[in-house]
This record gives sequence, C-alpha cells and structure tokens, in this order.
Amino acid sequence: MTTTATYTWPAVLAMVSAPTEEEAERYANEIPNAELMERGSQIRSEKILTDLVRFGGILGEFWPKATAAQKRHVLGFSEPLLKVFVHSGKKLADMVAQFDATEDDREVSRAAAHAVADRTYKEGMEDRERLVTALEGVAHLEPGLEERISKATGRVTDFTTLAQSLTALTKIAKDIRQNPLSKAARQLEDGGLDSAQILAFEDVAANVKSTGALASGARTKGKITQADLDLQDGICLALMERVMKIVNRAHERDPSIPKLTPITTRRMFPSRKRNVDAPAPEGSTGG
Repeated sequence: MTTTATYTWPAVLAMVSAPTEEEAERYANEIPNAELMERGSQIRSEKILTDLVRFGGILGEFWPKATAAQKRHVLGFSEPLLKVFVHSGKKLADMVAQFDATEDDREVSRAAAHAVADRTYKEGMEDRERLVTALEGVAHLEPGLEERISKATGRVTDFTTLAQSLTALTKIAKDIRQNPLSKAARQLEDGGLDSAQILAFEDVAANVKSTGALASGARTKGKITQADLDLQDGICLALMERVMKIVNRAHERDPSIPKLTPITTRRMFPSRKRNVDAPAPEGSTGG
C-alpha cells in the first residue's frame, strides 16, 4: 500500500520561488473573468487548495531533479509555469484566510495598526521639535540657514508631511556637518547632534512613513468577497487543468514522471479516455 505525501504551503514555497513580474505577466489569465467565476463557483476553494498544494509539492520535488529525457516528455511545462501555478494557489489560500476572518478580527488588526501609527506619529513630532530647536540654535551662523530651516519645518498635517519634514531637516543637519570645522557643525556636535543621532532621525522618518502607510491600508483595505474567491478559484482550476494535462500525458509515456491525480477536485476534471492508435496494416512500409 502506497501512502500519499502530505505537503504544506511553507514546504512548497520553500521549493518554488515566486514568479517575477515578467513571468507572472507571461502566464497571466486570458480566459474571460465571467467564465472563470462560473467555473470557480461550482466548487469550494478549500477543495481546490487541497489538491493544488499537493500537486505543487509533487512538482516542486520532481522538477529540479528531472532528467533531460523526462523534460523532453513534459514539453510545454516550465519553471515559470510552476511558479505561477503554485503562487496562484498561495494567493487563493491567503484570500480564503482573509475571507474567513471575522469582522472582530479585522477590527482588532485595524485598531492595532492605528495604535502603533499614533504612537509613532507622536514620537516623530517630538523628535522633529528637538531637531528644529537644535538647528535654530545655529541658524545665525551660516547665511540662508534660517530660511532653509523654516522651509523644511513647514506645516505638518499627516504622516507623509511629517516624514518629509523630518527628512528635509535631517538633510540640513548633514549638510552643516559636511564642514566639520565650521562653528555651526562643532556646536551641533557639542549639543548631541552627531552622526549617530542623525541616523536615528532618518530611521524615525522612515518609521513614520511606513507605519502611516500600514494604518492607511488597514483603514481602506476592502474585504474579500465571494466573487473574488470564485474568480481566483477559476484561475487556479484553469492552471491545474493545464499542468495536469501536460504532466499526466507525459506520465503515460514515461511512468517515472509523477502522475497528478485529483482527489478533492476530481469531479471538475473528467477523466480522459486514452486514445490507442490503430496498428499499421500488415505489410505496410510507410511513406
């Protein structure tokens, strides 16, 4: 009795890397969305994922070790197709997880993102005030410096403008320190605005920008709908059909090539009756 190996998404993704943008575009779906959604609506996403992750694991193990003779039989299959096949399935798995999440879960995630963003914004504003104060203290020592500081300080209204202001002010500090023997540079150094502190301000600016983006995403991110799932179901089924056709016909010619046998999606893929060519007439010598 043979046993079927059990594959998980982490294991499969460790074997099959994500497709590049060019590879994803090369194998992008060309079937009308309505047709894909209609097909996808006929079966639960979980059933598609059960077979798809298993196929991904089988092919992920087979393809890197395939011989030239085996690859000759699976003409039409490729590493980019394998990547798109597997990662389309992972996308479906992620969509299912998001679809199944309760509204309470989503609210908790949004609240957490907003709390982090609010704290980071408050800290960013405090650091900005410290930086402005230090720079204003040496503004009279270099021509045009006061105007530059005023312009960089500007008016902050959100995460984006705060990050921009911090970045601009930090650049002024770096510019001053380009001449380490100047009075302004030496006074900044004395006051604690050294290289390490400038790097810390740069990190603050980046942090403000990223947490603001996350909070905005948590606020505006739409829910996954059943229609979204049906479409991705249809895309995965189309890819499964294409891959199975190539690999299973190759298996008929060379049994060392693994066979992809659907279990949970069997009804979506009617079995193919094998065509047996009629033998050549006796005495035939061919063309």
